[in-house]
Amino acid sequence: MILPFIKRLSITILGAHILFIIYVAFSSFYLKWANPTMSLYMCARANFDINQISIPKFIPKDAVPNDIQTAIIGVEDPTFQQHNGYAQADHPLTDATISQKVARNMFLMPHQNNLGKYLETIGAVGMECILDKDRIFELYLNYVEWGDNIYGIGEAADFYYKKDLRYLSRTQKLKLASVLSNPVEIEPSTYNTDKIIEARFNLLNRFMQ
Repeated sequence: MILPFIKRLSITILGAHILFIIYVAFSSFYLKWANPTMSLYMCARANFDINQISIPKFIPKDAVPNDIQTAIIGVEDPTFQQHNGYAQADHPLTDATISQKVARNMFLMPHQNNLGKYLETIGAVGMECILDKDRIFELYLNYVEWGDNIYGIGEAADFYYKKDLRYLSRTQKLKLASVLSNPVEIEPSTYNTDKIIEARFNLLNRFMQ
């Protein structure tokens, strides 16, 4: 009685994994060339009211200033160029790799549980088999959540500073990078109200003179 149940459960779990991997693979091939106007994550955050979604202002990676790219990788995922989507959580100032966050924003819905973390890890590893690092980081810059219904670095610069990304000051860039660990609750102007975000800012400020 128990063994047939375990067998059926194992087949169901295996089938679910295969379907998810196929979904990630097809989605990654699509993202290799396309810049979607929205994602499943964005729709879910807007309670599936498409009219409430702020469409990201897509900016090619090469048009993003190098200093803010360096700041984001340095504080979000220092081993981004070395890992294959997943890295051991030995960095106290972030909770996921850049690839995991891209997988979360492009393939999944918002989550605060271990199943979601597990799926975003599978998604990140699968995505890295298809997309190169430059494209993954470009997707991150343009689709990561930077506040409530604010997606991408172009929208963040415009919303918080009313400026084109190219004209942000050094401090403004560092604040934008710092708040990525909790962008919905903490804005760049209030970065020092959160100990982790303040530590991220201080780290960047010290090493990016």
